[in-house]
Amino acid sequence: MASPQSIDPQSIQALIAKTKTLINAQLKAILRLESLPVSGAKAILQERIINLINLHARGGNIADYNRLRDRVYDINHSSFSHYNHSNSSATPPSSNMPTPTARPTHPFGTGMPPTSYVVKPNFRDSPFYSITEPLTSVLECKVREATRDQLEAKINLRQDVVDKLVADSSQKVMIYCASEPISPFSQVEISFPHQIEIRVNLDEVKANLRGLKGKPGSTRPADITPLLRKRSGYENTLNVTYALTSKKFYIVVNLVKQHAPESLVAKLKAGRSISKDQVIREMITRSHDGDIVTTSSIMSLKCPLSTLRIDTPCRSTICTHNQCFDALSFLQLQEQAPTWTCPVCNKVVSFQALQVDQYVNEILKSTPRSVDQVTVEPDGKWFQVAQKDVPNRTSATRSSSEEDDDIVEIQEPRLAAIKDEALLTPASMARTPPYSSREQSLSSAAPRSSSGKRSIGQVIDLTFSSDEEEQPPRGPKRQSTSNGPSSPHISSAVTMTHTLPRPNGFNFNIPRLASAKPPEPLDYRFGDT
Repeated sequence: MASPQSIDPQSIQALIAKTKTLINAQLKAILRLESLPVSGAKAILQERIINLINLHARGGNIADYNRLRDRVYDINHSSFSHYNHSNSSATPPSSNMPTPTARPTHPFGTGMPPTSYVVKPNFRDSPFYSITEPLTSVLECKVREATRDQLEAKINLRQDVVDKLVADSSQKVMIYCASEPISPFSQVEISFPHQIEIRVNLDEVKANLRGLKGKPGSTRPADITPLLRKRSGYENTLNVTYALTSKKFYIVVNLVKQHAPESLVAKLKAGRSISKDQVIREMITRSHDGDIVTTSSIMSLKCPLSTLRIDTPCRSTICTHNQCFDALSFLQLQEQAPTWTCPVCNKVVSFQALQVDQYVNEILKSTPRSVDQVTVEPDGKWFQVAQKDVPNRTSATRSSSEEDDDIVEIQEPRLAAIKDEALLTPASMARTPPYSSREQSLSSAAPRSSSGKRSIGQVIDLTFSSDEEEQPPRGPKRQSTSNGPSSPHISSAVTMTHTLPRPNGFNFNIPRLASAKPPEPLDYRFGDT
Protein backbone atom coordinates (compact mmCIF):
# COMPACT_ATOMS: atom_id res chain seq x y z
CA MET A 1 0.00 0.00 0.00
CA ALA A 2 1.36 3.41 -0.93
CA SER A 3 2.16 5.94 1.75
CA PRO A 4 0.00 9.04 2.25
CA GLN A 5 2.81 11.28 0.91
CA SER A 6 2.31 9.90 -2.62
CA ILE A 7 -0.82 12.05 -3.06
CA ASP A 8 -0.15 15.70 -3.96
CA PRO A 9 -1.64 18.05 -1.34
CA GLN A 10 -2.42 20.59 -4.07
CA SER A 11 -4.53 17.98 -5.85
CA ILE A 12 -6.41 17.33 -2.61
CA GLN A 13 -7.17 21.04 -2.16
CA ALA A 14 -8.27 21.33 -5.80
CA LEU A 15 -10.61 18.36 -5.40
CA ILE A 16 -12.11 19.87 -2.24
CA ALA A 17 -12.61 23.18 -4.02
CA LYS A 18 -14.29 21.39 -6.91
CA THR A 19 -16.63 19.63 -4.48
CA LYS A 20 -17.79 22.94 -3.06
CA THR A 21 -18.96 24.08 -6.50
CA LEU A 22 -21.38 21.20 -7.01
CA ILE A 23 -25.12 21.50 -6.52
CA ASN A 24 -27.23 19.27 -4.26
CA ALA A 25 -28.23 16.82 -7.00
CA GLN A 26 -24.59 16.30 -7.99
CA LEU A 27 -23.50 15.88 -4.38
CA LYS A 28 -26.22 13.30 -3.73
CA ALA A 29 -25.25 11.42 -6.89
CA ILE A 30 -21.66 11.09 -5.68
CA LEU A 31 -22.80 10.06 -2.19
CA ARG A 32 -25.00 7.34 -3.62
CA LEU A 33 -22.10 5.96 -5.62
CA GLU A 34 -19.98 5.96 -2.47
CA SER A 35 -22.71 4.25 -0.38
CA LEU A 36 -23.13 7.26 1.91
CA PRO A 37 -26.34 8.84 3.25
CA VAL A 38 -27.90 11.50 1.00
CA SER A 39 -30.01 13.30 3.61
CA GLY A 40 -29.26 16.71 4.99
CA ALA A 41 -28.47 20.23 3.83
CA LYS A 42 -25.91 21.12 1.18
CA ALA A 43 -23.19 21.87 3.74
CA ILE A 44 -23.66 18.43 5.27
CA LEU A 45 -23.44 16.74 1.88
CA GLN A 46 -20.24 18.64 1.06
CA GLU A 47 -18.77 17.73 4.45
CA ARG A 48 -19.37 14.02 3.87
CA ILE A 49 -17.54 14.05 0.55
CA ILE A 50 -14.67 16.20 1.89
CA ASN A 51 -14.25 13.85 4.89
CA LEU A 52 -14.09 10.90 2.52
CA ILE A 53 -11.45 12.68 0.41
CA ASN A 54 -9.29 13.32 3.47
CA LEU A 55 -9.83 9.75 4.68
CA HIS A 56 -8.50 8.27 1.43
CA ALA A 57 -5.65 10.77 1.31
CA ARG A 58 -4.47 10.13 4.88
CA GLY A 59 -4.77 6.39 4.48
CA GLY A 60 -2.88 6.33 1.20
CA ASN A 61 -5.74 4.60 -0.61
CA ILE A 62 -4.77 5.73 -4.08
CA ALA A 63 -7.30 3.55 -5.86
CA ASP A 64 -10.20 4.79 -3.71
CA TYR A 65 -8.96 8.38 -4.00
CA ASN A 66 -8.78 8.18 -7.79
CA ARG A 67 -12.25 6.68 -7.98
CA LEU A 68 -13.73 9.48 -5.89
CA ARG A 69 -11.77 12.13 -7.83
CA ASP A 70 -13.04 10.76 -11.15
CA ARG A 71 -16.63 10.82 -9.93
CA VAL A 72 -16.32 14.44 -8.83
CA TYR A 73 -14.86 15.58 -12.14
CA ASP A 74 -17.06 13.32 -14.31
CA ILE A 75 -20.18 14.95 -12.95
CA ASN A 76 -19.66 17.74 -15.51
CA HIS A 77 -19.88 15.25 -18.41
CA SER A 78 -23.09 13.66 -17.17
CA SER A 79 -26.66 14.87 -17.39
CA PHE A 80 -25.67 18.10 -15.58
CA SER A 81 -24.19 19.55 -18.81
CA HIS A 82 -24.80 23.16 -17.81
CA TYR A 83 -21.89 22.84 -15.40
CA ASN A 84 -18.81 22.97 -17.65
CA HIS A 85 -15.45 21.95 -16.37
CA SER A 86 -13.86 25.08 -17.93
CA ASN A 87 -15.94 27.35 -15.75
CA SER A 88 -14.83 25.59 -12.58
CA SER A 89 -12.50 27.36 -10.22
CA ALA A 90 -10.75 24.09 -9.44
CA THR A 91 -7.53 23.23 -11.19
CA PRO A 92 -7.18 19.98 -13.11
CA PRO A 93 -5.56 16.99 -11.43
CA SER A 94 -1.84 17.18 -10.95
CA SER A 95 0.29 15.49 -13.56
CA ASN A 96 2.27 13.55 -10.99
CA MET A 97 -0.87 11.80 -9.68
CA PRO A 98 -1.25 8.17 -10.76
CA THR A 99 -3.96 7.93 -13.37
CA PRO A 100 -6.75 5.40 -12.98
CA THR A 101 -6.63 2.29 -15.11
CA ALA A 102 -10.22 2.56 -16.26
CA ARG A 103 -13.08 5.02 -16.24
CA PRO A 104 -16.54 4.09 -15.04
CA THR A 105 -18.36 2.22 -17.77
CA HIS A 106 -21.69 3.84 -16.87
CA PRO A 107 -21.46 7.60 -16.17
CA PHE A 108 -24.10 9.05 -13.93
CA GLY A 109 -27.43 9.68 -15.64
CA THR A 110 -27.02 7.03 -18.35
CA GLY A 111 -26.38 3.53 -17.09
CA MET A 112 -27.11 3.80 -13.34
CA PRO A 113 -29.89 6.19 -12.44
CA PRO A 114 -29.77 7.40 -8.83
CA THR A 115 -33.28 6.17 -8.12
CA SER A 116 -32.23 2.52 -8.58
CA TYR A 117 -29.44 2.72 -6.01
CA VAL A 118 -29.94 0.71 -2.82
CA VAL A 119 -27.61 0.83 0.17
CA LYS A 120 -25.85 -2.32 1.28
CA PRO A 121 -26.17 -2.95 5.02
CA ASN A 122 -23.05 -4.01 6.87
CA PHE A 123 -24.31 -6.54 9.40
CA ARG A 124 -22.67 -7.00 12.77
CA ASP A 125 -20.24 -9.89 12.96
CA SER A 126 -21.48 -13.01 14.75
CA PRO A 127 -19.32 -15.92 15.97
CA PHE A 128 -22.03 -18.33 14.87
CA TYR A 129 -22.35 -17.16 11.23
CA SER A 130 -19.83 -16.09 8.60
CA ILE A 131 -21.29 -14.53 5.47
CA THR A 132 -19.67 -16.08 2.39
CA GLU A 133 -21.45 -14.19 -0.39
CA PRO A 134 -24.84 -12.64 -1.20
CA LEU A 135 -27.16 -14.69 -3.37
CA THR A 136 -29.62 -11.90 -4.21
CA SER A 137 -29.59 -8.17 -4.58
CA VAL A 138 -30.73 -5.99 -1.71
CA LEU A 139 -34.52 -5.67 -1.51
CA GLU A 140 -35.80 -2.34 -0.23
CA CYS A 141 -38.96 -2.40 1.89
CA LYS A 142 -40.42 1.06 1.64
CA VAL A 143 -42.38 2.82 4.36
CA ARG A 144 -45.94 1.53 4.64
CA GLU A 145 -47.55 3.12 7.68
CA ALA A 146 -51.16 2.22 6.90
CA THR A 147 -50.98 -0.36 4.12
CA ARG A 148 -49.05 -3.46 3.24
CA ASP A 149 -46.67 -4.26 0.41
CA GLN A 150 -45.13 -7.32 -1.19
CA LEU A 151 -41.71 -8.00 -2.69
CA GLU A 152 -40.53 -10.86 -4.84
CA ALA A 153 -37.05 -12.08 -5.71
CA LYS A 154 -35.52 -15.03 -7.51
CA ILE A 155 -32.79 -17.14 -5.92
CA ASN A 156 -30.69 -18.86 -8.60
CA LEU A 157 -28.11 -21.20 -7.12
CA ARG A 158 -24.90 -21.79 -9.04
CA GLN A 159 -23.52 -25.28 -9.33
CA ASP A 160 -20.66 -24.60 -6.92
CA VAL A 161 -23.13 -23.26 -4.34
CA VAL A 162 -25.29 -26.36 -4.76
CA ASP A 163 -22.24 -28.57 -4.23
CA LYS A 164 -21.38 -26.72 -1.01
CA LEU A 165 -24.92 -27.07 0.34
CA VAL A 166 -25.03 -30.78 -0.43
CA ALA A 167 -21.54 -31.68 0.80
CA ASP A 168 -21.33 -29.48 3.92
CA SER A 169 -24.22 -29.32 6.37
CA SER A 170 -22.76 -26.18 7.97
CA GLN A 171 -23.36 -24.22 4.76
CA LYS A 172 -26.70 -22.42 5.06
CA VAL A 173 -28.79 -20.01 3.01
CA MET A 174 -30.14 -17.33 5.35
CA ILE A 175 -32.20 -14.16 5.07
CA TYR A 176 -30.73 -11.02 6.64
CA CYS A 177 -32.66 -7.82 7.25
CA ALA A 178 -31.81 -4.42 8.71
CA SER A 179 -33.58 -1.10 9.18
CA GLU A 180 -32.59 2.50 8.79
CA PRO A 181 -30.32 4.29 9.50
CA ILE A 182 -27.60 2.41 7.60
CA SER A 183 -24.06 3.62 7.14
CA PRO A 184 -21.07 1.91 5.49
CA PHE A 185 -18.90 2.99 8.42
CA SER A 186 -20.93 1.21 11.11
CA GLN A 187 -22.42 -2.22 11.55
CA VAL A 188 -26.14 -2.78 11.97
CA GLU A 189 -28.15 -5.34 13.90
CA ILE A 190 -30.52 -7.83 12.34
CA SER A 191 -34.12 -6.62 12.61
CA PHE A 192 -37.23 -7.54 10.63
CA PRO A 193 -40.51 -5.60 10.35
CA HIS A 194 -42.94 -6.40 13.13
CA GLN A 195 -45.62 -7.45 10.63
CA ILE A 196 -43.88 -9.66 8.05
CA GLU A 197 -44.45 -12.96 6.32
CA ILE A 198 -41.76 -14.72 4.25
CA ARG A 199 -42.42 -17.56 1.85
CA VAL A 200 -39.95 -19.56 -0.20
CA ASN A 201 -41.46 -21.56 -3.06
CA LEU A 202 -44.88 -20.88 -1.44
CA ASP A 203 -43.73 -22.48 1.85
CA GLU A 204 -43.89 -20.23 4.89
CA VAL A 205 -40.65 -19.57 6.74
CA LYS A 206 -41.36 -20.54 10.35
CA ALA A 207 -38.72 -18.69 12.32
CA ASN A 208 -38.59 -16.20 15.17
CA LEU A 209 -38.18 -12.91 13.33
CA ARG A 210 -38.75 -10.64 16.34
CA GLY A 211 -36.17 -11.73 18.89
CA LEU A 212 -36.52 -10.83 22.53
CA LYS A 213 -38.74 -7.90 23.48
CA GLY A 214 -36.72 -4.81 24.27
CA LYS A 215 -33.45 -6.52 23.29
CA PRO A 216 -32.11 -5.10 20.01
CA GLY A 217 -29.75 -7.47 18.29
CA SER A 218 -31.36 -10.62 19.70
CA THR A 219 -32.87 -11.60 16.31
CA ARG A 220 -31.22 -14.36 14.31
CA PRO A 221 -31.15 -14.62 10.51
CA ALA A 222 -33.88 -16.82 9.02
CA ASP A 223 -32.65 -20.16 7.71
CA ILE A 224 -34.36 -21.09 4.41
CA THR A 225 -32.03 -23.94 3.38
CA PRO A 226 -34.63 -26.73 3.77
CA LEU A 227 -37.14 -24.82 1.61
CA LEU A 228 -34.87 -24.36 -1.40
CA ARG A 229 -34.69 -26.59 -4.47
CA LYS A 230 -31.00 -27.38 -4.55
CA ARG A 231 -30.62 -27.59 -8.31
CA SER A 232 -28.49 -25.46 -10.55
CA GLY A 233 -30.50 -23.09 -12.74
CA TYR A 234 -33.74 -23.52 -10.77
CA GLU A 235 -35.43 -20.25 -9.87
CA ASN A 236 -36.43 -20.38 -6.23
CA THR A 237 -39.08 -17.76 -5.50
CA LEU A 238 -38.86 -15.53 -2.44
CA ASN A 239 -42.03 -13.64 -1.45
CA VAL A 240 -41.99 -11.06 1.33
CA THR A 241 -45.20 -9.46 2.62
CA TYR A 242 -44.91 -6.68 5.20
CA ALA A 243 -47.11 -3.93 6.62
CA LEU A 244 -47.25 -1.05 9.08
CA THR A 245 -43.64 0.05 8.81
CA SER A 246 -42.50 3.55 9.78
CA LYS A 247 -38.99 3.20 8.33
CA LYS A 248 -37.25 1.42 5.50
CA PHE A 249 -35.96 -2.13 5.75
CA TYR A 250 -33.38 -3.85 3.58
CA ILE A 251 -33.45 -7.61 2.93
CA VAL A 252 -30.75 -9.76 1.35
CA VAL A 253 -30.21 -13.52 1.03
CA ASN A 254 -26.68 -14.67 1.92
CA LEU A 255 -24.71 -17.89 1.76
CA VAL A 256 -23.53 -18.44 5.33
CA LYS A 257 -21.04 -20.71 7.07
CA GLN A 258 -22.52 -21.77 10.41
CA HIS A 259 -20.29 -22.48 13.42
CA ALA A 260 -21.56 -24.85 16.10
CA PRO A 261 -21.14 -23.93 19.80
CA GLU A 262 -18.92 -26.99 20.30
CA SER A 263 -16.45 -25.69 17.73
CA LEU A 264 -16.45 -22.29 19.41
CA VAL A 265 -15.66 -23.91 22.76
CA ALA A 266 -12.71 -25.70 21.16
CA LYS A 267 -11.60 -22.34 19.78
CA LEU A 268 -11.75 -20.83 23.27
CA LYS A 269 -9.66 -23.64 24.72
CA ALA A 270 -7.04 -23.22 22.01
CA GLY A 271 -6.95 -19.44 22.38
CA ARG A 272 -5.81 -17.13 25.14
CA SER A 273 -6.79 -17.88 28.72
CA ILE A 274 -6.74 -16.26 32.14
CA SER A 275 -3.74 -17.76 33.93
CA LYS A 276 -3.79 -19.00 37.49
CA ASP A 277 -1.08 -16.58 38.57
CA GLN A 278 -3.02 -13.65 37.17
CA VAL A 279 -6.14 -14.60 39.13
CA ILE A 280 -4.21 -15.03 42.40
CA ARG A 281 -2.39 -11.75 41.85
CA GLU A 282 -5.70 -9.92 41.37
CA MET A 283 -7.15 -11.52 44.51
CA ILE A 284 -4.14 -10.48 46.60
CA THR A 285 -4.33 -6.95 45.22
CA ARG A 286 -7.99 -6.66 46.22
CA SER A 287 -7.26 -8.06 49.70
CA HIS A 288 -4.63 -5.34 50.31
CA ASP A 289 -7.11 -2.59 49.56
CA GLY A 290 -7.64 -0.65 52.75
CA ASP A 291 -11.18 0.38 51.84
CA ILE A 292 -12.36 -3.21 51.33
CA VAL A 293 -12.37 -5.90 54.01
CA THR A 294 -11.94 -9.26 52.30
CA THR A 295 -12.77 -12.59 53.86
CA SER A 296 -13.10 -16.12 52.60
CA SER A 297 -15.89 -16.66 50.12
CA ILE A 298 -17.80 -19.60 48.70
CA MET A 299 -17.26 -20.28 45.00
CA SER A 300 -19.89 -22.38 43.29
CA LEU A 301 -18.72 -24.98 40.80
CA LYS A 302 -22.13 -25.05 39.13
CA CYS A 303 -23.00 -23.04 36.05
CA PRO A 304 -25.57 -20.31 36.83
CA LEU A 305 -27.25 -21.03 33.48
CA SER A 306 -27.55 -24.84 33.42
CA THR A 307 -27.21 -25.41 37.21
CA LEU A 308 -24.88 -28.30 36.33
CA ARG A 309 -21.24 -28.71 37.19
CA ILE A 310 -19.02 -26.56 35.01
CA ASP A 311 -16.99 -28.36 32.35
CA THR A 312 -15.20 -25.39 30.73
CA PRO A 313 -14.93 -22.44 33.19
CA CYS A 314 -15.24 -19.24 31.24
CA ARG A 315 -15.70 -15.54 31.95
CA SER A 316 -15.11 -12.22 30.24
CA THR A 317 -11.92 -10.22 30.67
CA ILE A 318 -13.95 -7.13 31.60
CA CYS A 319 -15.60 -8.93 34.54
CA THR A 320 -14.05 -8.44 37.99
CA HIS A 321 -15.61 -11.49 39.69
CA ASN A 322 -14.02 -14.92 39.97
CA GLN A 323 -17.26 -16.82 39.51
CA CYS A 324 -17.28 -18.58 36.12
CA PHE A 325 -19.94 -20.11 33.91
CA ASP A 326 -19.85 -23.03 31.52
CA ALA A 327 -18.71 -21.97 28.06
CA LEU A 328 -20.87 -24.46 26.17
CA SER A 329 -24.06 -23.58 28.06
CA PHE A 330 -23.45 -19.87 27.55
CA LEU A 331 -22.79 -20.20 23.81
CA GLN A 332 -25.80 -22.46 23.29
CA LEU A 333 -27.98 -19.82 24.94
CA GLN A 334 -26.47 -17.04 22.84
CA GLU A 335 -27.08 -19.02 19.68
CA GLN A 336 -30.81 -19.09 20.46
CA ALA A 337 -31.10 -15.51 21.76
CA PRO A 338 -27.91 -13.45 21.31
CA THR A 339 -28.10 -10.99 24.20
CA TRP A 340 -24.38 -11.31 25.08
CA THR A 341 -24.68 -10.39 28.74
CA CYS A 342 -22.70 -11.97 31.57
CA PRO A 343 -24.98 -14.26 33.64
CA VAL A 344 -23.13 -13.26 36.83
CA CYS A 345 -22.81 -9.45 36.64
CA ASN A 346 -25.03 -8.66 33.59
CA LYS A 347 -22.27 -6.74 31.82
CA VAL A 348 -22.27 -6.66 28.03
CA VAL A 349 -19.63 -9.08 26.77
CA SER A 350 -18.43 -10.31 23.42
CA PHE A 351 -17.10 -13.60 22.14
CA GLN A 352 -13.66 -12.07 21.62
CA ALA A 353 -13.51 -11.16 25.34
CA LEU A 354 -14.34 -14.67 26.59
CA GLN A 355 -11.44 -16.65 28.02
CA VAL A 356 -10.99 -19.86 30.00
CA ASP A 357 -10.13 -19.34 33.68
CA GLN A 358 -7.23 -21.68 34.48
CA TYR A 359 -7.56 -21.06 38.23
CA VAL A 360 -11.11 -22.41 38.34
CA ASN A 361 -10.19 -25.08 35.81
CA GLU A 362 -7.55 -26.44 38.21
CA ILE A 363 -10.12 -26.52 41.03
CA LEU A 364 -12.51 -28.51 38.84
CA LYS A 365 -9.81 -31.02 37.95
CA SER A 366 -8.69 -31.39 41.59
CA THR A 367 -12.13 -32.06 43.06
CA PRO A 368 -14.56 -34.94 42.43
CA ARG A 369 -17.69 -34.27 40.45
CA SER A 370 -19.81 -34.58 43.59
CA VAL A 371 -18.32 -31.36 44.99
CA ASP A 372 -20.47 -28.35 44.13
CA GLN A 373 -18.62 -25.54 45.89
CA VAL A 374 -15.31 -24.66 47.51
CA THR A 375 -14.10 -22.03 49.97
CA VAL A 376 -11.63 -19.51 48.55
CA GLU A 377 -9.35 -17.45 50.78
CA PRO A 378 -8.31 -13.88 49.95
CA ASP A 379 -4.77 -15.07 49.18
CA GLY A 380 -6.00 -17.51 46.52
CA LYS A 381 -5.88 -20.70 48.57
CA TRP A 382 -8.94 -22.90 48.44
CA PHE A 383 -10.33 -25.99 50.14
CA GLN A 384 -13.44 -28.09 49.91
CA VAL A 385 -16.49 -27.13 51.91
CA ALA A 386 -16.97 -29.57 54.79
CA GLN A 387 -20.21 -31.47 54.57
CA LYS A 388 -21.98 -30.64 57.82
CA ASP A 389 -24.01 -33.31 59.53
CA VAL A 390 -27.56 -32.47 58.67
CA PRO A 391 -29.92 -34.02 61.27
CA ASN A 392 -32.44 -36.45 59.95
CA ARG A 393 -35.73 -34.73 60.58
CA THR A 394 -37.89 -37.40 59.02
CA SER A 395 -38.88 -39.08 62.25
CA ALA A 396 -39.34 -35.79 64.12
CA THR A 397 -41.44 -34.34 61.34
CA ARG A 398 -43.52 -37.48 61.18
CA SER A 399 -44.07 -37.44 64.92
CA SER A 400 -45.04 -33.78 65.02
CA SER A 401 -47.41 -34.22 62.11
CA GLU A 402 -49.10 -37.10 63.85
CA GLU A 403 -49.47 -35.04 67.01
CA ASP A 404 -51.63 -32.59 65.05
CA ASP A 405 -53.45 -35.29 63.13
CA ASP A 406 -57.15 -35.53 63.78
CA ILE A 407 -57.67 -38.89 62.07
CA VAL A 408 -56.92 -42.26 63.68
CA GLU A 409 -57.34 -45.49 61.78
CA ILE A 410 -59.63 -47.79 63.77
CA GLN A 411 -58.57 -51.39 63.52
CA GLU A 412 -61.39 -53.49 65.01
CA PRO A 413 -63.21 -56.61 63.85
CA ARG A 414 -66.30 -54.67 62.85
CA LEU A 415 -64.25 -52.43 60.52
CA ALA A 416 -64.40 -55.00 57.74
CA ALA A 417 -68.18 -55.18 58.07
CA ILE A 418 -68.44 -51.42 57.92
CA LYS A 419 -66.37 -51.33 54.73
CA ASP A 420 -68.48 -54.06 53.20
CA GLU A 421 -71.64 -52.14 53.98
CA ALA A 422 -70.15 -49.05 52.36
CA LEU A 423 -69.72 -50.96 49.10
CA LEU A 424 -73.43 -51.92 49.12
CA THR A 425 -74.70 -48.34 49.35
CA PRO A 426 -77.62 -47.88 46.90
CA ALA A 427 -77.42 -45.27 44.16
CA SER A 428 -80.30 -43.33 45.69
CA MET A 429 -78.20 -42.56 48.75
CA ALA A 430 -75.06 -41.61 46.79
CA ARG A 431 -75.91 -37.91 47.00
CA THR A 432 -75.15 -37.44 50.68
CA PRO A 433 -74.61 -34.16 52.47
CA PRO A 434 -71.13 -32.64 52.12
CA TYR A 435 -70.26 -33.20 55.78
CA SER A 436 -70.87 -36.93 55.62
CA SER A 437 -68.94 -37.28 52.37
CA ARG A 438 -66.02 -35.42 53.89
CA GLU A 439 -65.89 -37.75 56.86
CA GLN A 440 -65.99 -40.79 54.58
CA SER A 441 -63.13 -39.50 52.39
CA LEU A 442 -60.98 -38.60 55.37
CA SER A 443 -61.52 -41.88 57.14
CA SER A 444 -60.52 -43.89 54.09
CA ALA A 445 -57.03 -42.40 53.98
CA ALA A 446 -53.99 -44.68 53.85
CA PRO A 447 -52.92 -46.05 57.27
CA ARG A 448 -49.88 -44.51 58.86
CA SER A 449 -47.38 -45.97 61.22
CA SER A 450 -47.98 -44.92 64.82
CA SER A 451 -45.35 -43.10 66.82
CA GLY A 452 -46.23 -44.96 69.99
CA LYS A 453 -47.93 -42.05 71.72
CA ARG A 454 -51.52 -43.06 70.91
CA SER A 455 -53.25 -46.40 71.17
CA ILE A 456 -54.29 -47.71 67.77
CA GLY A 457 -57.22 -49.80 68.95
CA GLN A 458 -58.76 -47.07 71.10
CA VAL A 459 -62.10 -45.65 69.94
CA ILE A 460 -63.04 -42.22 71.19
CA ASP A 461 -66.76 -41.44 71.30
CA LEU A 462 -67.38 -37.83 70.33
CA THR A 463 -71.20 -38.02 70.65
CA PHE A 464 -71.22 -37.42 74.40
CA SER A 465 -70.87 -33.85 75.58
CA SER A 466 -72.06 -31.81 78.56
CA ASP A 467 -72.51 -28.10 78.96
CA GLU A 468 -71.61 -28.27 82.66
CA GLU A 469 -68.30 -30.05 82.14
CA GLU A 470 -65.10 -28.41 80.92
CA GLN A 471 -64.54 -28.66 77.16
CA PRO A 472 -62.12 -31.55 76.66
CA PRO A 473 -59.20 -31.30 74.23
CA ARG A 474 -60.02 -31.94 70.59
CA GLY A 475 -59.83 -35.62 69.83
CA PRO A 476 -59.67 -37.63 66.65
CA LYS A 477 -62.64 -37.70 64.36
CA ARG A 478 -65.08 -40.56 64.39
CA GLN A 479 -64.92 -43.27 61.78
CA SER A 480 -67.50 -42.64 59.08
CA THR A 481 -69.83 -45.53 58.24
CA SER A 482 -72.03 -46.44 55.34
CA ASN A 483 -75.37 -44.74 54.84
CA GLY A 484 -77.12 -47.77 53.42
CA PRO A 485 -80.63 -48.65 54.51
CA SER A 486 -79.47 -51.81 56.26
CA SER A 487 -76.87 -50.07 58.39
CA PRO A 488 -77.83 -48.94 61.86
CA HIS A 489 -75.36 -46.06 61.60
CA ILE A 490 -77.23 -43.94 59.15
CA SER A 491 -76.49 -40.24 59.71
CA SER A 492 -79.17 -38.56 61.75
CA ALA A 493 -79.18 -35.63 59.33
CA VAL A 494 -81.12 -37.67 56.77
CA THR A 495 -84.59 -38.41 57.99
CA MET A 496 -86.74 -39.12 54.97
CA THR A 497 -86.77 -39.05 51.20
CA HIS A 498 -89.45 -38.21 48.66
CA THR A 499 -89.80 -39.12 45.05
CA LEU A 500 -90.15 -36.58 42.23
CA PRO A 501 -91.44 -37.54 38.79
CA ARG A 502 -89.25 -36.78 35.77
CA PRO A 503 -90.50 -35.98 32.24
CA ASN A 504 -88.88 -39.06 30.76
CA GLY A 505 -90.73 -41.40 33.08
CA PHE A 506 -87.92 -42.14 35.52
CA ASN A 507 -88.05 -41.19 39.16
CA PHE A 508 -85.24 -40.29 41.50
CA ASN A 509 -85.06 -39.82 45.24
CA ILE A 510 -83.80 -36.65 46.92
CA PRO A 511 -82.80 -36.94 50.58
CA ARG A 512 -84.50 -34.36 52.70
CA LEU A 513 -82.61 -32.80 55.53
CA ALA A 514 -84.22 -32.57 58.90
CA SER A 515 -84.82 -29.05 60.05
CA ALA A 516 -82.32 -27.91 62.59
CA LYS A 517 -83.55 -27.61 66.17
CA PRO A 518 -84.02 -23.92 66.99
CA PRO A 519 -81.86 -22.69 69.82
CA GLU A 520 -83.45 -22.37 73.21
CA PRO A 521 -84.38 -18.82 74.20
CA LEU A 522 -81.99 -17.17 76.58
CA ASP A 523 -83.21 -16.41 80.08
CA TYR A 524 -82.49 -12.77 80.84
CA ARG A 525 -84.00 -12.90 84.32
CA PHE A 526 -81.62 -12.36 87.18
CA GLY A 527 -81.57 -15.16 89.65
CA ASP A 528 -81.13 -15.00 93.40
CA THR A 529 -77.60 -14.19 94.34
